Amino acid sequence: MGQTPLVTVLVTTYNQEKYIANALDSVLAQRTDFPFEIYVSEDCGSDGTRAILEGYAARYPERIRLRLRSRNVGISRNWYEGLSAARGQYVCTLEGDDWWLDDHKLQKQVDFLRAHPQYAAVSHTLLLTDDAGSTYGTLPADPRILGKNASLPLFLRGVTYSCTACLAKNIFRIPDPKREAYVTANRSIADFALCMLYLDAGPVFVLPQAMAAYRVAGSDPSHQNYNGSQSGAQKYADFLDTVLASRAYWAGKYHFGRCLLAGSFYPFIDRVKYGGLGPFLHQMRRLPLGVKLAFPFYFAGRCLGLVWNRLARGANHG
Repeated sequence: MGQTPLVTVLVTTYNQEKYIANALDSVLAQRTDFPFEIYVSEDCGSDGTRAILEGYAARYPERIRLRLRSRNVGISRNWYEGLSAARGQYVCTLEGDDWWLDDHKLQKQVDFLRAHPQYAAVSHTLLLTDDAGSTYGTLPADPRILGKNASLPLFLRGVTYSCTACLAKNIFRIPDPKREAYVTANRSIADFALCMLYLDAGPVFVLPQAMAAYRVAGSDPSHQNYNGSQSGAQKYADFLDTVLASRAYWAGKYHFGRCLLAGSFYPFIDRVKYGGLGPFLHQMRRLPLGVKLAFPFYFAGRCLGLVWNRLARGANHG
């Protein structure tokens, strides 16, 4: 490789031979006034993804570095070790089935951080799409953070920004075993911990433009992303792993009771409606005692609030 890159784009991939070329092409199309590298970490899949990556690396040896794993380690470790290997002053991530929509994405984000050095990261919205080309709007959509700063109080109430859309200062250059254990506490969810780390490091601004597409599980049955393929109880267990690891890592600096209550509310309703309540309640036993005692009151209050809002909307349209 030639110049030291200002930005490292970490592309994580596993069994995404149908999508990885589109993802890489969208990064290679970036028009910047600074050097950047693409570091691809392939998590030992069984399809043709690896051969495609080797072809790209051969064509773009000055731009692309590969890590081809000999065993599968899961999303979180693949992310964390990839970020730790980044050479850039700034880092961003792209999952191998997603792609960037704006060929000035990196330039716009770097320009923002150059102009606002007090910020730890700058994010943006994502266009939700599927394999059939259908779109489902953008996320995040909460007006409290669009064109504004994301904040930890809002984040811990469920108002999240997109970690994968971030360009962030590279905080991973110095090894930190405690931080590594935190980010990899759950095999399949790392973005919650990364969002927390960025917010703790400084302000995070959320640009209101959709500069990347997030591919949701759609009409193609062979494309099942993590959210579409796990059971409700398993997704809830993963959520608890992540938040309880955060609670331990931050050791009282931030409070996670409201986050645990909010993150339990809709999954509980889904299990009542669609079944699987028993395994879900088993996982709820892991909640801290104070949260368990507060949940019935929180649940009743949220239900009353939803009913009130529906009645108010009906009255306004009547």
